[in-house]
Amino acid sequence: MGIRSRIISHLSEGMINYPEINALWLEGSDGTSTSDHLSDIDLVIHVSSGFETKALSICENLLEEIASLDLSYEEPRQQPNMRYKVFHLENTPSYLFIDVNVYSHRPFIEFDRFNDSEVPIVLFDKKQVIQIREHNESELQQTLRNRLYHLENTIKQKARIEKYIERNKFIEAIGYYHKFMISPLVEVLRIKYKPINHDYYIVCISKHLPREIVGRLEDLYKVTSIEDISKHTQQAYQWFYEVLKDVHNNLNK
Repeated sequence: MGIRSRIISHLSEGMINYPEINALWLEGSDGTSTSDHLSDIDLVIHVSSGFETKALSICENLLEEIASLDLSYEEPRQQPNMRYKVFHLENTPSYLFIDVNVYSHRPFIEFDRFNDSEVPIVLFDKKQVIQIREHNESELQQTLRNRLYHLENTIKQKARIEKYIERNKFIEAIGYYHKFMISPLVEVLRIKYKPINHDYYIVCISKHLPREIVGRLEDLYKVTSIEDISKHTQQAYQWFYEVLKDVHNNLNK
């Protein structure tokens, strides 16, 4: 058994007998059947309210039964019933992070049947936590219309980029270039080509967008000077509105 399979099996076997742990499943590349030797492990634990800290402790102890940890870091979150912690075992591949989410905020977690980027691989589910729902296209279109409003009003602020171009301040200019130009462009392209994953930003973008679109977008990321930022800002702005027109036409059909 490889280290990846060993980690998953050991965590599943070690957690299933805790009555407060309702379900355990994999997401990410395991769910989409795209895992390779560079993939990490995306694990989700659903627990009874108040058991979040204990669940993370159980997970950490189980991992330490396999090997010592050289990374154990919990990312701060606003909601105590939605926790995230990343682990890494010593002497395992450097890319084999174990990303653990602990949820107790809802009695069940819904997955859209149409969304092939979010597919749970159930290790156990004692309370039917995982629910597969039918796709709601009208709900998605309303979400997309709302996002288009915000995206257009973000990109209209391109003068925030241009003032730092005028001041010859590269760091500030490139920071605002990504915030006010690249980010809205990426999302509007996603809305056109993979609308159900419009909010994924760069995650899986090379798979979700057509190859020629990815190539064109890559060129806009290749920035090494103020002159590049100036030129690419105009190109990205024009492209955004071309795509926006197409998207509005599609939504209005």
